[in-house]
Amino acid sequence: MGKAKTFSVLVLISICLTVFAGCGKAAKERDEARTQLAKAKAQLAKTNALLEQARNERDQLQENITNLLEAMADAKQELADAPQAQEQLQDQINELTRQLNTAMAMANRAQATVKNLKSQLQEKTETIKQLEQENNELRLSAQQPQEQPGQTEEQPTEESSEEPQEEVEEEGGEEY
Repeated sequence: MGKAKTFSVLVLISICLTVFAGCGKAAKERDEARTQLAKAKAQLAKTNALLEQARNERDQLQENITNLLEAMADAKQELADAPQAQEQLQDQINELTRQLNTAMAMANRAQATVKNLKSQLQEKTETIKQLEQENNELRLSAQQPQEQPGQTEEQPTEESSEEPQEEVEEEGGEEY
């Protein structure tokens, strides 16, 4: 549309110049022709400015379209890659779930082992307490015959030292 308008203005100028050039018209007509010529030149300048602005807008739109097409191509590629990324994430989730299950099983086994060891510790502690009590009783019984009057010192010592050791050894052998 801009080219047609420019062409029309140029044709009008040519006609005006042809009609008025060789004629012996009055100064008034020449002035009028010059005024129309100046108007046509001003209109041509405006048209050229609008044409330049339209070209700049066109170039900007083409650049925007290029950017949008690139962005759209990137988005299409990401969309195409999405199933693969989703599959990788699912694989990672599955692996983490497997590791979690393994860790939970190990934790349960460790907890059972700790519970078992605690019960064994408690049993051993009770056994130790019983053995200490028996040991104290044997010591007391070993000391009592020595304090009783009328007995010789060698017999109670030998009997008391032999008996407690046998009992401790027998009990120790049974427990361990």
